[in-house]
Amino acid sequence: MVLIKRRNTNYILLAAAMLLFTVAVVLTAAAGVKIGLSLVWNLLAALYVYYDIIPASLADTPFVLVASLLDAFVFALFTVFLATWFTQLLRSINISEYFSVSKIRRLKGHAIIVPYNNFSRTLAEEMRKAGIKFVVLAENQLQASKLYSRDMLAVVGTVRGDDSFKNAGIDRAAYVVACDDDDVKNALIAITAKDANPEIKVISRVVDEENMPKLDKAGASWVILPGITAGESIGNEIVKRS
Repeated sequence: MVLIKRRNTNYILLAAAMLLFTVAVVLTAAAGVKIGLSLVWNLLAALYVYYDIIPASLADTPFVLVASLLDAFVFALFTVFLATWFTQLLRSINISEYFSVSKIRRLKGHAIIVPYNNFSRTLAEEMRKAGIKFVVLAENQLQASKLYSRDMLAVVGTVRGDDSFKNAGIDRAAYVVACDDDDVKNALIAITAKDANPEIKVISRVVDEENMPKLDKAGASWVILPGITAGESIGNEIVKRS
C-alpha cells in the first residue's frame, strides 16, 4: 500500500510538471514567439539552461516572465520526481538476491532444501557449519532476506512454480531435501524434483510412519522419520555416557 501511494505521488508530480510546462509554452507563444521556439526555450529554462534564442524585445513581456516563473517550478517538481524515482529504483534492486543468484549459477553437486520452515532452518544451519553447499527454496522475499542475512543461498518460489527448481540449479544438484510438515507435500516435492532431474536423489522427511512407503513410491531415495531419528540419537547418547 505504501509503495502504491509513493507511485501515485510520483505520477502527480510528473503530471503537475508537464501541466506547468505546457502552460509556460503557451504563454511564451502568446507573447509572439513561434511555438517551436517557445518549446525549446521553455525546455532549456526548465533545465536551468538559458540561451538568448528569443528576441530581447519579448524577453521582458509579462507572458514570458510568468512562463519563466513556471519553468522554475517545473525544474523543482521534476527534480523531486527524479530523486524519488531513483530512490525507489535503488530499493527495488536487491543486491543480496543478485549475488545469491550469481553464486547458485556456479554451484554443482549441491543440495536443495524445500520448503523453509523450523525444521529446514535447523538443517540449513547444520549444513552450513559442515560446509555442505545448499540452496533453500524460500516461499517469499522475507524468508529469503533472512537467509541472505545468514550468508545462505536462496531463491524465492514454490514446488508448483515451473522455474523454482530450475532457478535453484536442480539440473546440477545432487540432492533435494523435502522438509515439509505435510507428507503429501513432501511426496509432491519428490515427484516434481524427479520430473525436473531424473538423476536427483531425494531425501524426504516423513511425519507419519505409515506414509513411508508412499514417499518411496513418489521417488524418495531416503525417507527419514525425525521422531525415530531423534529417539535413536538420545538413546545412543545415554549408552555412551552410562
